[in-house]
Amino acid sequence: MIFSIAKLFIKDYLNYQDKQVREQYGTLCSILSIICNIVLVVFKIGIGFIVNSVAIMADGLNNLSDVGSNLASLFGFKLANKHPDSDHPYGHGRYEYIAGLVIAFLILLVGIQALKDSVLKIIEPEEVYFSYVAVVILVVSILIKLWMFSFNRAVGNKIDSSTLKAAGQDSINDVMTTSATLVALCLTLVTDLPVDGIIGAIVSVVVILAGIDVFKDTIDPLLGLAPNKELIKEIEKFILSYDKPVGIHDLMMHDYGPGRMFMTVHVEVDSRDDIMAIHEEIDAIERAIQQEFGILTTIHYDPIDIHNPFLNSIKKQVCEIVEGIDDQYSIHDFRMVSGANHINLIFDVLIPANDEIDHQTLKKKISDHVAQLDNRYSCVIEIDHSFV
Repeated sequence: MIFSIAKLFIKDYLNYQDKQVREQYGTLCSILSIICNIVLVVFKIGIGFIVNSVAIMADGLNNLSDVGSNLASLFGFKLANKHPDSDHPYGHGRYEYIAGLVIAFLILLVGIQALKDSVLKIIEPEEVYFSYVAVVILVVSILIKLWMFSFNRAVGNKIDSSTLKAAGQDSINDVMTTSATLVALCLTLVTDLPVDGIIGAIVSVVVILAGIDVFKDTIDPLLGLAPNKELIKEIEKFILSYDKPVGIHDLMMHDYGPGRMFMTVHVEVDSRDDIMAIHEEIDAIERAIQQEFGILTTIHYDPIDIHNPFLNSIKKQVCEIVEGIDDQYSIHDFRMVSGANHINLIFDVLIPANDEIDHQTLKKKISDHVAQLDNRYSCVIEIDHSFV
């Protein structure tokens, strides 16, 4: 249904990668969500006062925070699509993540306030008046929230928007909390226990946990979240499908907001190959990655000697030593400089980002193992941490 609506308001609505189309989808979903949530706020808070239910009012206040969240999303999409300027040459895409932080803050604020009111209602219970009108409104609210979940999730997946995905998750959380509120209202017919306050407290805790999840989902890309592993595998396979590259290392990706990805990567090439032919293909790969993945890429190429059997034999032995220490370790940029009395083996060791091993300890361990192969070998090692 949402894409039928989009067809009416968004030109070229199937071009999900286009920045303008993406902004229009975000605007459409935000406006629809605002309208739905305002309707729910008015009815829930009104019915909550009539039947004296703190659970229903807490649910209504949660929808009020959703209105603020939707407004933050709306402005986030608008600001994120601003053209780069001299102060922000990488664009303004991270405004969308900042909007997510505002959403998280509002959810947490309302959840904490509702929890406070619910605890007071448990300590000093008040009579809740059952109403069939309230039941109908809560059921309709559940149906509306299910629809909001479906269109926010569908569009969020299509345009890869963490903000809309968070809005979709928030809607499904609301389905659970409203269902709990409905149960609490019905239980007032069969028990005098303060179920309204108890359910209200449960609803509030769910809201708080949802706020924490949204906060985490939006703070991660601002801090520098590791790129998707499947995406990295696709990019590596794509680069190696060309003729010149024989290896890849030191891949780094920077996220400046949806559709604003930047990447640098080192590509190993045959040192005996023609440098102009290599340069031409590297340029072609950079353009192809931008076209295929939407990522602005800079490639540094490292010439390596792949035709020296002695060098390749030593490299294989060193690789086995490094992987024997930890199978997540690897080596690259392997070179050999021979002298009269010793042979320098120069290479980088790549270790996982979360590996806290002391670098000097690791270097000595590798050097000692390599020296056992031949006491003429002297290792010159650089330790790299993986960024993917």
